[in-house]
Amino acid sequence: MTPPQLDAFGERELLDSGPCGTVFRAVRTDGVVTAVKLLDGMAINRPLLEAACARLEEGGWPAGVVPVLEADFRTRPAVRVTACLADRQEDGTWRPRSLQHRLDDFPGEGSWEMVRRLTRALAALHARQVAHGNLKPGNVFFDDSGEVALIDWCLGHMPGIANHQFTDAILYQSPEQLRSPEGYEDQRGYRWDVYALGAMAFRLVTGQFPRCHSTFSQVAPEPGTTHRDGIAADLGKIASTVEAQAELHWPESPVTDRERRDREIVERCLALDPLSRPANAMEVERLFQEVESEATGLQAMEDALDQRRRARKAAFRYKVMAGVTLAAAALGFVLWRSAVSGADRLTASHTREMESKQRKLEAATRELGRLNTVAQEATAQLRSGESTWLARLEASRDIGDRLFGWAVEEGDPRLPPLQGRMLRLQRLERFYQSFVDRTAEISELSDERSRALLQLAEISLAMGEPEVAEERFQRALSEATEWEANAGLDLRLATDRLSLAMLLQEKEDPRTLEAFDSARNALKKVPKSQVDADRVDYLLATLELKQSEWLAAHGSEEEALARLLRATEELNRLADQRPEAPILGSELVACYLASANLLDGMGELGDARDLRELASSKLLKLIAERPDDFQLRLELAGCYGAVAESSLIAGDIKRAESMALGATKLLTDLLPMRPDNVLTKVRLAAQNGLLAGILRDRGDSDGAMDHYNEGLRLLEGLTVGENAQPGAVFRYALLTWEKGRMVGFGGDRKAEIGFEQNALGMLADLLETPYGVTRAEQIQRSRGYILGDLGHAAEMSGDKQLSSETFTEAVRLWEELHRERPDSEEYEEALAWNRQRLAEFRPHGP
Repeated sequence: MTPPQLDAFGERELLDSGPCGTVFRAVRTDGVVTAVKLLDGMAINRPLLEAACARLEEGGWPAGVVPVLEADFRTRPAVRVTACLADRQEDGTWRPRSLQHRLDDFPGEGSWEMVRRLTRALAALHARQVAHGNLKPGNVFFDDSGEVALIDWCLGHMPGIANHQFTDAILYQSPEQLRSPEGYEDQRGYRWDVYALGAMAFRLVTGQFPRCHSTFSQVAPEPGTTHRDGIAADLGKIASTVEAQAELHWPESPVTDRERRDREIVERCLALDPLSRPANAMEVERLFQEVESEATGLQAMEDALDQRRRARKAAFRYKVMAGVTLAAAALGFVLWRSAVSGADRLTASHTREMESKQRKLEAATRELGRLNTVAQEATAQLRSGESTWLARLEASRDIGDRLFGWAVEEGDPRLPPLQGRMLRLQRLERFYQSFVDRTAEISELSDERSRALLQLAEISLAMGEPEVAEERFQRALSEATEWEANAGLDLRLATDRLSLAMLLQEKEDPRTLEAFDSARNALKKVPKSQVDADRVDYLLATLELKQSEWLAAHGSEEEALARLLRATEELNRLADQRPEAPILGSELVACYLASANLLDGMGELGDARDLRELASSKLLKLIAERPDDFQLRLELAGCYGAVAESSLIAGDIKRAESMALGATKLLTDLLPMRPDNVLTKVRLAAQNGLLAGILRDRGDSDGAMDHYNEGLRLLEGLTVGENAQPGAVFRYALLTWEKGRMVGFGGDRKAEIGFEQNALGMLADLLETPYGVTRAEQIQRSRGYILGDLGHAAEMSGDKQLSSETFTEAVRLWEELHRERPDSEEYEEALAWNRQRLAEFRPHGP
């Protein structure tokens, strides 16, 4: 499935938001009107969504399902693009074309027809081995032709989702799903959907929920709305309450025999015992078809009897007319009786023959349905087994790649050091070369052999042998006929190409420029939506910087300066997008502090501090030639600011202060030139915050407070109203937090609590914006640290209840972040610290 490029969408209008994400109406540059859903990574099961979409897309999207035009469930945030099924109202708002917005039409004459349409749509989903798991009126839409189309499958109460909030889908779910959503992966989801279908059918026909109506009706959203806020649900208690009401009570008796049989099907769907329900929606559809076929047959027989009665009436009229003429009447009567008797015999014979054929056809249809069900279940089991083994193979490859990286790299901060690097590399080389030689004639291992060749190439890079590495790369790529398209692999190969180019540059090889161009093309082809986009941009900027060094050394000063300026702008943009980095020690700043040369490992690129200093010196020369160029001076200030932040984290306080003062002087001079320039104010506020931290640590509380207040003053006008700038709001919240911490250090814990609560409120509001959705993880991480400080401040002030509640919220948030990135040591340590603090408030046993 094609990953979406969000830049290809124009202005976005908010359609709806819920626990799983936010939906915007957006028009692509090609004119297609779409609904873009940005999914909360903590409220979705990414592999589950990806697998379901792949099954539905394979062979063409089935009728009854909203097709997904573009999707990327691996990026952050996950994105799904569909057609926009909404209509503009007179007041300018958009009204979703969903069943939830048409519930006022039911119950009514079309209730049973709507039930059958829902059943057909769900049967189409089940036929592709996908259980919905999230059925509710708000997830049933009507396409442009008025046909039912299901959406939002595999969302909500799914396996692996701890951050589950109340939605009205709970009101339609079976007790076993409420208790244990993990059963979805054990093929139980089909019977869950059958229960939900029965609950929706009962409500469409009667206007009531089948069980617990008095309670459910109070918490269900009103028709025409999609949410009811402020509800906390105990799913286990709901399941027990549903199970306590075993019998179903229809408010009215059935009008016809067909309705009686239709109700029996709905009652089977609503059985509390899962095994008593139909196995899937296809079986429910078959049951409805049987009732419909019988009703159609009875109607046909009634029509035939009506025709016969009409014929007899006509015969009677003919007999009266025959009495007028005796001779003709006698003859006509004899002939007529003969004809009618023959017709009766023929009709009776034909009726018996048709009934016999109908019974045989129904029996054959039932047998075919049973065989189809058996075949589908067998196919599902085979696919499940195949998926399991493929996942295990992929996991083993991932582990192998990590261990390989450990062996090749030196100084990786995430792993313990390994000694004897060159000897280790030589042993690795012998191992992989032996594997390649021994499997040369085994075609079944061609994929693993090509991967081993790639690892041999990377070993050659680490050993400083560009010619050998290049030869091995070409051989690996030529034999990689079975490699699947993978964005992570694309990034790995592109990074290897950049490493090769930098190694050639180090050796003054004339092929260096060609290698840089090859690396640039490879990096630009990496789909940013499927990998860490900041990492790709950082590599491209590093490439520009290294190539500028080559060009400058070989006399192309003008082109070198142009590339250096582009790289500097890009690095500044990355730093501006990560305002939490100086406080939290983010990965980006850690990357800035890595080596500027190709060290001993593969792909560890760029000492950003040295590169920024180089860029600054070049920019100073350029500014001397163009002193009035506002943009050049703004970029120079960005360089100084980034070096200051990197130096502070590296522990070089003197250099950090010097560079921060330089950046502050530049930005202060620039501000009167363009007082409305947002970026100037944000960068100046950031440097004030950095200087405040340095002065605070020296004990100069008054000077630190002046800088905090100045930073906040600069941003005040950018954080409120319709023109509020999200980046400025983020920075303002962080400065508010830092100011609160300083006030608390001075002994005023109540004031600290106020500042930190304000910061949390601003960040919570920011999460509801498009900026907040795309930067959700960074914002949530900042909230996690602020919650920890707030809990500590509440404890110091004697407010035990607030402290306990705050640490509880902090633990929940860090658990969600750690589940999203289980390999993060930072998240693991923060979670452990907050758990320990929370445990101090809980009573201990004897």
